[in-house]
Amino acid sequence: MKKILKGIIKLLLILLLIFTNSVQGQLNIPENPKKIYPVNDYAGVLSHIQIQELNERLIQYSKKTSTEILISIVRDLYGEDPNFLASKWGNKWHIGKKYKNNGIIILLSINDKKISIQNGYGIEPYLTDFTTRRIIQKMKPLLKKNLYYKAIDISIKEIFRIMKNEYINKENKKNYFSKWNFVFSISIFLMMFFFICLCKKGIDPSLLNTLFLTNILFKKKYSDNEDSFDGFGEGGNFGGGGSCDNW
Repeated sequence: MKKILKGIIKLLLILLLIFTNSVQGQLNIPENPKKIYPVNDYAGVLSHIQIQELNERLIQYSKKTSTEILISIVRDLYGEDPNFLASKWGNKWHIGKKYKNNGIIILLSINDKKISIQNGYGIEPYLTDFTTRRIIQKMKPLLKKNLYYKAIDISIKEIFRIMKNEYINKENKKNYFSKWNFVFSISIFLMMFFFICLCKKGIDPSLLNTLFLTNILFKKKYSDNEDSFDGFGEGGNFGGGGSCDNW
């Protein structure tokens, strides 16, 4: 009886161990944030300043080209395939434009020492499997030294260089300048009108400096509004290839 009881206990322990490993052996991709920023450091290996600097550069690049580059850093993959996970992440968060599919995911797993770069369908003609492998090879020496920021920095510089001016957001650029030219023209007209009125009424024209100051403040406010960031994730699809490696 005791032997049977011990056998049952051992079996239960084995089943419990298998169940625990199966539960731990999955990495659930986080739900889409309300506002998706380029850098998502779930492992805490980057400083706030480094994250801010990378975010600013990737946001500006996205505004210029419409291409969205997402950096995802996790502590562990729990046995997941990095290529599959990166591509799945890109699809879940819809990185890239809806009809351009021009999203790029750079996934780092710190404990596994694995990196994957995956592309949206629209990126494949420009960022091939071969070029992503070359980028990863340039990153590996830095990753081995735990220089994560420098490794990410060199990767996005290489992507900028390879992509060059693909997907230039000409429409947004045209709209921006047309709006600004209209606002600037109206501002100049109003300043001239008030200047003439002040001179006719005998009021000191030096008060015009106030108008110039107001115009500068308005210009800054307008620029700030133009530079607003709505977040990544506009309907892009993944599966355009990529590469992964250990470091």
